[in-house]
Amino acid sequence: MITFDVIDNKTGESPNLEKIALNEEWACDLVYCDITGFALTDDGYLVLFDDCGNMAFPPVGRFTVTNLHAYEH
Repeated sequence: MITFDVIDNKTGESPNLEKIALNEEWACDLVYCDITGFALTDDGYLVLFDDCGNMAFPPVGRFTVTNLHAYEH
């Protein structure tokens, strides 16, 4: 299991996922009221997804991943 935090590079704070889904073209196919959160692909790419199974890849440099930790069970 991998845990991490995401920083919005536009604000320097935690991202407002609803606002992003409503206002940014790359995230326009996400259901703004059902955003699940971010995940990392096996290749290390950041992806934002919703409860309906939609996903969107943010532009490179849009966010910063911090506090990345991998835990084994």
